This record gives sequence, structure tokens and C-alpha cells, in this order.
Amino acid sequence: MRDIGLALSGGGSRAAAFHLGCLRALQDLGVLPRVRVISAISGGSLVAALWAYGPSDFGEFDATAVRFLRRGLHSSIAIHLLRPYPAICDLGSMLQSCVPSRQMQSRVRRSGRTAALTDVLAERAFQSKTMSHVSHEDLAVVLTATDLTTGSAVRFGSERSSCSRFGTITEPVSVALAVAASAAYPLLLPAINRTFTFERRGVRETHAVLLADGGVYDNLGLTVLEPGRSRGFTEHVYDVSYIVSCDAGRGELRQRSPRFVLGRAGRAFDIVHARAQNGGRARLHEWAESGAISGFVMAYLGMRDDRLPKPVDGLVRRESVAAYPTNFAAMSQENLKLLSRRGEQLVRALLPIYCPELV
Repeated sequence: MRDIGLALSGGGSRAAAFHLGCLRALQDLGVLPRVRVISAISGGSLVAALWAYGPSDFGEFDATAVRFLRRGLHSSIAIHLLRPYPAICDLGSMLQSCVPSRQMQSRVRRSGRTAALTDVLAERAFQSKTMSHVSHEDLAVVLTATDLTTGSAVRFGSERSSCSRFGTITEPVSVALAVAASAAYPLLLPAINRTFTFERRGVRETHAVLLADGGVYDNLGLTVLEPGRSRGFTEHVYDVSYIVSCDAGRGELRQRSPRFVLGRAGRAFDIVHARAQNGGRARLHEWAESGAISGFVMAYLGMRDDRLPKPVDGLVRRESVAAYPTNFAAMSQENLKLLSRRGEQLVRALLPIYCPELV
């Protein structure tokens, strides 16, 4: 029986390593085979895709994910950009984007670091697989990106891909593109410009979208799992009884008083982001209290250790991992061990307390 929704938050490489540990615990506890749908963002999308589209054997997936995170993505992207064809395409696209035009396709760069990321993901992990090629029977996958032109979410799914503004995408979407788009955090990775054919009520139209990090829209990945969603407004409706939310957020903001414009703008963004995260977590409690779901568990990387419902022997301390960067650089064996271990410890400790019937 598949009756669980699994949400993997954004957070780059910090999130990917943390979520790997969460999946290890879910597998050992016998919960992972009950996942009906996995909804993932950014770094969560990378691990979700490696599991959903990789080897069906969990041990093989685990080894693949470890190799991927240990190697990182920076060197592969840099090598790809130095190849003659991508370099020429990037230069041509950059020059084209400078030419005034009413059509967004002509203004926005088509190549660059995020396009290179797409190619690297295809070469190293997903090859030509599209979103429908899931390795696990009856598992649904949703990887979320944000369309900067409309402010809407673009959901790349194993059952269907869509944008609420335009309708269902008719073309197959590659897994590599979906992961890259979900992880394209502004400034670090440029948004990806793509054109899709959308269908709504039997009418097909072509629209360009500017795809950026799904965390801009919903960094916890919980919106897809919201009870009572209507098919009249979204293509993604998944009825689940339980939700396991894995949140790689850093936790409470440190006290500081920025003195200059850039520092204050950054601080304002951090506060808005934190408020949005808190709102997402509050919705989980509301759904459970109203009976819309039978229960939930949240493994929160940034949770203060003294607020855990019971002590955890040998717990990896929050302070040792919360500040780890999100930039997909090569990860040391020690950092990978600490981040994944905390995820594993939190799931093992919290699941029997909040959803004992699952274990």
C-alpha cells in the first residue's frame, strides 16, 4: 500500500546530503516502499531523481548518491563550458540577448552554467530518461521549478508536467532538465529559458517559460501534497494519508545588524524566506488537526537539539551542519557523513513518536 507523501526541501548540496540520510532511515524502517508521491525542490530534486530514476536497489542508489555528492558539480560544469560548442553557443546567446526584441525567446540567454548543468546531469546520472521513466512501480514524482515570467510553479511530474497558468505540457520532459531547472537558484545559476506546448481544455498553445529554483515558489515542497486540492486548478492532486517532510533549513536566524544597503536587503530576504517556511510548517499541523491527513513527521535539520521530544544518543549537533553551504561543490567525506547522519537520526527518532503505526 502506498499512502505516504514525501517532501524533500531545497537547500542545494546541504539538502541533498541531509535527505540522503532521511531516505536511509525510511528504507531501514520499511517506510520508503509506502511512498505514493515524492515532491522535491532544488537539492531535494537531485536526491529524489537519483532515487526515483536510478537503480531500483537501494544500496546501489545510496552508493551512486554518495559518489555524486563527493564529486560535486563545479568541475564538471567548468569542463563542459570550456568545450568549443557550448562556448560558442553561450557567446552567441549572450550577444542575441542584448538585441532589443519583443519576444522573450530572443532576449534570454539559452546557454550558460545552468544549461551546462543540464548536460552534466544527463551525462553523469540520467542519460536520456524522461520524467515518465520511474524505476519504482506506482511511485509518482514531482520536481518543482518557478516560472519567473508569470510567478507560477512549473511542476515536472512522472504522471504529467504542467504550469497552472498555461496547462499541461505535451512534450516529454527530460529528468536532467527538470532537476537543473528546480535547482537554478538566481545569481548562482541563471534561469533556463524553454518553450513548451501546453494544452488546456483541448486547446494547444506554445509559451516560453523562464525556469528558476522551485524554492522561490515553495521551498518545502508541501504544496503538491496539500489535502483537498482541486483538479479544476491543478494537474497535481495526490491523496495521501501521511506526510513525511524533510526540511534542510538552517533554523533560527542569527542576531546581526547589517549597516549597508546590500546587507539589509539580504537580511530582509532571509526574514521573508523564514516566514514562508514557518507558514509551510504550520500548515502541516493544521492538516493533521483537521483530520485531513492521519499524521505527519518533520525531520528538520535546523531544529534546536534541546527541542527534540527525546534525547538522541550520539546526535550530530545542529551547529556542526546548519551553516554548510548550498553550492553543490565537492563534499568531503566527513561533511557528507555528518549531514546524512543527522537526517537519519532525526527520522529514526521522530517517526516512532509521531507516526508509530507506520513502523
